[in-house]
Amino acid sequence: MARPRSRKADVNASLRRARQAPTPRATPVERSSVFRGKTFWAGVVGALVSGAGVVVWQSGWGWFQEEITGPPELKVYASDVLGCHPGYFDEPLDTLRGRAEDVSSEGGVRIAAEDEPVTIHVTLQGETGQAIVVTGAEVTVLSSDPLPAKGSVIDGECGGGVDERAFDVDFGQRPVTVGPQIRRTAQGTQVGRDFPFKVSSGDPEQFVFQLRNVGRDVRFAITLTWVSDGEPGTTRLDNEGRGYRVMGVPTGVPRYPLRSLYGDTAR
Repeated sequence: MARPRSRKADVNASLRRARQAPTPRATPVERSSVFRGKTFWAGVVGALVSGAGVVVWQSGWGWFQEEITGPPELKVYASDVLGCHPGYFDEPLDTLRGRAEDVSSEGGVRIAAEDEPVTIHVTLQGETGQAIVVTGAEVTVLSSDPLPAKGSVIDGECGGGVDERAFDVDFGQRPVTVGPQIRRTAQGTQVGRDFPFKVSSGDPEQFVFQLRNVGRDVRFAITLTWVSDGEPGTTRLDNEGRGYRVMGVPTGVPRYPLRSLYGDTAR
């Protein structure tokens, strides 16, 4: 009759069988699948990080460029005070004859008669094809002195004209006003177009500021206001810091025709 096995013997036998059993290992297919999964997700994460970096860099560079360059600026050219008007010189006629050609080309300080205002021509243009809206113009008086009591007035000569945006600058008002020119014709009163105006590189505008009711010897500047790409800006025209100069008709100062510079004093 067989003797029953003890509990200790059963335990030892179970341990021997466990040690002899092979250790489970992942098959080549399983190892490849796990490795491939890790590589795939690493690539995905890398691509996302790189793409986000490119987007951030491009956005940052675009912002940086915009901050440096800003919106397109308004390009402005302004003439000196012009017109078919007499010009004032602070020298006597005999002295002026010694430099007749220069006097004739300079024109002197333009004198604004009541019925014939002198003008400043201003050409506006954008730097690019993007439109700039010019919203207004303001005149600032830099100095105002009494009219001179000595010197010479030399008559001017006129050439042809062109159609332009005309504005009246009224020095008889305080502050000086700027408004579209009012023309009175046989058909009635005509008022020119007022601000705003749109300009770009291919669509410039030329403005004529007509200086009226000038009763003194005045220097002044013109400030243009405009908007580009939603941002406001200003451009100051002051004749390179000297200001534009115009005066009313001086009394007691001799007046000569232009030919007097060359020896002919007949009126």
